[in-house]
Amino acid sequence: MTDSKDKSKTSRHGAVSPDDCIKMGRKYKWKLKDIVLRTDRPILKVDCVFEGDTEFSSYGEKENE
Repeated sequence: MTDSKDKSKTSRHGAVSPDDCIKMGRKYKWKLKDIVLRTDRPILKVDCVFEGDTEFSSYGEKENE
């Protein structure tokens, strides 16, 4: 066992289309690693897989003040 950090950490967010994954990555400056098609969901048909921990700003939180 090693003490190194897990560099393969990823986060997923649902989206309507692959284009939305690209837009989401650009908007929040997240590195998009993969797009996974989901046939089990009627609306959010893809999972956007991003590198590292990713979170949206809390509702009402101001960005870049």
